[in-house]
Amino acid sequence: MKSNLIFIAIALALVSCSGSNAPSAKQRRAEQLEKYRTQLQTERQTLKATDSIMASLMPEINTAKGKGFEYEKTQYDDLGRFRPIGMDPSENLNKSYLRCAVDDYGRTQLIATYCGPKTFVVHQVRINASDGTEITTKTIEPNDGTNYSYDIGGTHYQAVTFTFAGKITEGMTKDSTVLANADTDNGALGFIAQHVDDKNLKANYISTDGKEQMVNIGPKTRARMAATYELGVLLREFTRLQQENKTAGLKIQYLEQMILRKEIEEESDSD
Repeated sequence: MKSNLIFIAIALALVSCSGSNAPSAKQRRAEQLEKYRTQLQTERQTLKATDSIMASLMPEINTAKGKGFEYEKTQYDDLGRFRPIGMDPSENLNKSYLRCAVDDYGRTQLIATYCGPKTFVVHQVRINASDGTEITTKTIEPNDGTNYSYDIGGTHYQAVTFTFAGKITEGMTKDSTVLANADTDNGALGFIAQHVDDKNLKANYISTDGKEQMVNIGPKTRARMAATYELGVLLREFTRLQQENKTAGLKIQYLEQMILRKEIEEESDSD
């Protein structure tokens, strides 16, 4: 008898919960439709805003590109790169120096080029400013894809590429040279740009056995580095806006389809 009373109490509670306080299917659909419409308005505003900002950025990007760059793309590259004029490796044979480049997405490269005794193998670079501040790249071990070297006789030739991709790497076309060990630059190129007027700015190549070799960063190199950093900042922002714009466009397509489906369902209910 007691168990029957408990069963009846539970049944009455369930009936009460499913009563007039619970939203109907029609109400739930109307609420969802309103939610979709609100989201659609937000995404349309995002699309419009990113279109506007990208348009305003283009003149700045074109101005930055005009500061002495040449565009290069080989058969091995997914993307092209903007390289400062005067930093062509073929024009700087048999010397140790820093060079740089930036790709179409704004991902920068700081390249430590070395020529000297084969006992010295570069895997890290430290930049020292005359105000006592310094910054050191991350370590890139030999033969990992971005630390390329070869020996001819007693001379060691090497090019170590330190990259900065920021937050624009994921989901984008992969370029092995740029993306391997992404952000190994550790802010070094930006540091050089901040100290573009420092006449005593120095680079110290650090070898795998801890030895160091100083490499001068002259005024032309500092200016080219600063211009590359500036172009990289603009291109990365443009890329970020492109991604946001594309995402908003895809969301708009989805929301428009869902709204149309819900409206059809409402018309069917009213018939």
